[in-house]
Amino acid sequence: MKASLLKLQRRKPRPERGPKSNYRIMVFSICVVISFGFWLMNMLSKKYTQSLVFYIQYEHLPQAGKQMSVTDTMRIKVTTTGFRLTGYKFGIFDKLVIIDATQFRRKDNQYYYTLTNHIHAEKIEEQLGEEVKVLDITPDTLYIRPVSPPTPDKS
Repeated sequence: MKASLLKLQRRKPRPERGPKSNYRIMVFSICVVISFGFWLMNMLSKKYTQSLVFYIQYEHLPQAGKQMSVTDTMRIKVTTTGFRLTGYKFGIFDKLVIIDATQFRRKDNQYYYTLTNHIHAEKIEEQLGEEVKVLDITPDTLYIRPVSPPTPDKS
């Protein structure tokens, strides 16, 4: 015990933190940033399943001059990489699905398009990209209804 106390007393006093200490802090900080970058790339390269809301754009609407009531969004459950999901969340990739209205069927005064068939899911997958796998689409049926103009009151 006495020897260790003597060593402490003989030791030269350390100068205040100098440039060597700042260099070590900078090297440590750079290593932390680089390791965080590798961790983030590793996590984003994995596959994730997420439900995303996509906007619908219709092409070739029936009765183009008339006003139509349409479904404007759909929720699609997809499996894709974290990079792709981050792109959708931050708006890098378009969250837009184009539906051709000529494929709608007519019943009474409305048009409908069912998305339960795997062929329709494949068409949407083609638009979203090759990395994206569509698992579920909500709603399963899209409707287009003509909107009748309001009748003026005759009072």
